[in-house]
Amino acid sequence: MVEKSGSKVAVLGSGPAGLQAAEYLSSRGVEVHVYDRLPQIGGMMMFAIPERRIPKKRILKRREELEKRGVVFNLGVKVQDGNVRCEGDEIARQRTGFRELLHKYDAVLICTGAWRSRMLRIEGEDSRGVYPALELIFRIRLKELGYVNEEPDLGHRAVVVGAGRTAVDVVEELCMRGINVALVYRRKLAESRAYRELAELVRRYNIEVYEERNPVKIISNRGQVTGIEVCKVLRIGDKFTVDEKDRLVIDCDSVIEAIGEEPTPPIDEKVASEVGIEIEKGRIKVDEHFRTGNPKIYAAGDVVLGPSSIGQAVGTGLKAAKSIELYLREKI
Repeated sequence: MVEKSGSKVAVLGSGPAGLQAAEYLSSRGVEVHVYDRLPQIGGMMMFAIPERRIPKKRILKRREELEKRGVVFNLGVKVQDGNVRCEGDEIARQRTGFRELLHKYDAVLICTGAWRSRMLRIEGEDSRGVYPALELIFRIRLKELGYVNEEPDLGHRAVVVGAGRTAVDVVEELCMRGINVALVYRRKLAESRAYRELAELVRRYNIEVYEERNPVKIISNRGQVTGIEVCKVLRIGDKFTVDEKDRLVIDCDSVIEAIGEEPTPPIDEKVASEVGIEIEKGRIKVDEHFRTGNPKIYAAGDVVLGPSSIGQAVGTGLKAAKSIELYLREKI
């Protein structure tokens, strides 16, 4: 039996970084309360990554093990102060303020990830049938896990914009559902870091690939997507521009924008300044020990790194937890 330290720590987010931190701190006798806006733990491991890559039973078993250690999970609770937004926020059952938790606990660890998709910001993007990739995948997982009854209707033909890891997941999901997929990428497909996986999907499902093409307009009829207009990309050194004269329209029923995600702190820059931490380009700034400018506040995972691997996130969660342990000891 681990001797209780008498300290209480709030961990915001139950993805890889948050779970690793909760495991370490609870093993040191710290009372850990985890807050997550989603109805189950795991973050993107549960609600974005497919079952074939990470079995959900493994995540649920992790929850059981942590609860036996005394970790308390507050699920369906959105922690926020200020003007902040994440995809899927509406699924949260209740909300609580960040500053409220800061007063309530001896330390707070922010592991809220990168839950906001980058957008193309082109004409017609508000049409029905346009989805950020993360939102789409999230909706599909919610349906698979039984939290909602329906998933988005993408029609018969979809265009996926982007060629990263997220695009791989989207393309595979759509092709497995029998949807005809076309892929648009502003570079040569071979330049993508996910090239091997995408090349295999292209071969297996006979996917149309539009290389060195950049979307400039989403076409719709009565508000519903009917196509996407793309221009030829020209390179001058390291710079990209488009040839406005070289345009083509790809017919489709839906457009999925898989061009990356952004970190999602639970507070905006105004509130961050008030509590003594700094947010730069969406990321929470920390030192090498994952400490912010406020001695009670730490951050780890994608909210610090930007979109990263599970291994990277786990490593930062462990380091942050060790820093918190040292802080709590010095406080006594």
